[in-house]
Amino acid sequence: MTKLKNNFPDQKFLAELAKREAKKTGLLSNPLEMLKICSGASLNWIADYLTDKNISWEKKNLAINDLYLTGTNPEWNKIIIQKCEHSPFKLREFFKSNPADKIFKEAKFIKIPILVRFENGKYKVLDGMHRTIAAIRENRKNISVFVAETKGSPRPECEAHIIYDLLRAYQRSLNRNKKDLIAALRFIRKSYANTEHLLKTRFGKSWLPDEEIQTIIQDSLKN
Repeated sequence: MTKLKNNFPDQKFLAELAKREAKKTGLLSNPLEMLKICSGASLNWIADYLTDKNISWEKKNLAINDLYLTGTNPEWNKIIIQKCEHSPFKLREFFKSNPADKIFKEAKFIKIPILVRFENGKYKVLDGMHRTIAAIRENRKNISVFVAETKGSPRPECEAHIIYDLLRAYQRSLNRNKKDLIAALRFIRKSYANTEHLLKTRFGKSWLPDEEIQTIIQDSLKN
């Protein structure tokens, strides 16, 4: 993750402020909300699948060779995707030819199920690529997984700050293009299952008593 730079003069104060803000959110008592934020920070799809009510989950024990390996970081992807073409079998062969390889030294196997999404007949790794790679390197044959399968159209939930970031940019005059803001809010509303509820409640007039913003929100709620 990229380390953010700032001009604040007291980094110790900043660290304590971060702790206070985290405590105020109450995220530790709400795992799904915590995962929404962490997934956003990590730029992964985990929360999309875990918050989607149209997805069913099943715990299984799968053959590792049946998995479809997914992307991690550019260095690893050169081997996982470009060289081994998402194939556990080809990655096993790579480790046989490169037993002293150090690229994947951070990959450690622990007995925690990985998350997999079943799409187009493939078991695509959603979370747990480090464990999966370590299992392949150790020549394990099977792995415990939670399999996600979509039943109907995907309807994940988004984290409230996605909406707030757009509204705040308009309020602070970072971008005063009202037409684009309404279009962006409509896009989010049609993409995430909880957007309309958030716009009507968390960003309603009692929380956000700005007449212009409320007009924009009402326009975004129109089809």
